[in-house]
Amino acid sequence: MILHIIYNGDTSVGIFPSSFSIDVPFNNDDVDEETLKWFKDEQIKLYNEFAEGKLYAFYDYENY
Repeated sequence: MILHIIYNGDTSVGIFPSSFSIDVPFNNDDVDEETLKWFKDEQIKLYNEFAEGKLYAFYDYENY
């Protein structure tokens, strides 16, 4: 399973969009929805230091 984190950037000031992909260290079947949400929120907090806001993330369950 992969967690994709997307940053849209702000091209009007020279900050270009970027994305990050994380190989999640567990499978969807191994954890509950609360853990998935917690992991996603923690990764957004981590990457937010580099992207300065407006991130969103989603899990890719099928294309791994």
